Amino acid sequence: MRHPFEKIIRIELLTIVLALIIGLISIIQGYLLLATCSIYLIAISFTCTALLDWKTNQTAQGAKHAARALLLFLLATYLLIGL
Repeated sequence: MRHPFEKIIRIELLTIVLALIIGLISIIQGYLLLATCSIYLIAISFTCTALLDWKTNQTAQGAKHAARALLLFLLATYLLIGL
């Protein structure tokens, strides 16, 4: 039997792994666009965590993760516009 939120958990893990790989490439190569993309992936990961917390009735924790995701999204958008 599968976990009811397995798709969200897989998306969360995939975005964390992609953020790690893209972040390392951006550090080595020095690409600011890839670093911004990595921040977006981390924001998506926080969004998935917030969604999981909200679905499991942990609304306070979910709200914290949603706020973190929103701040990272705004920061990444600011950096992208500043390029």
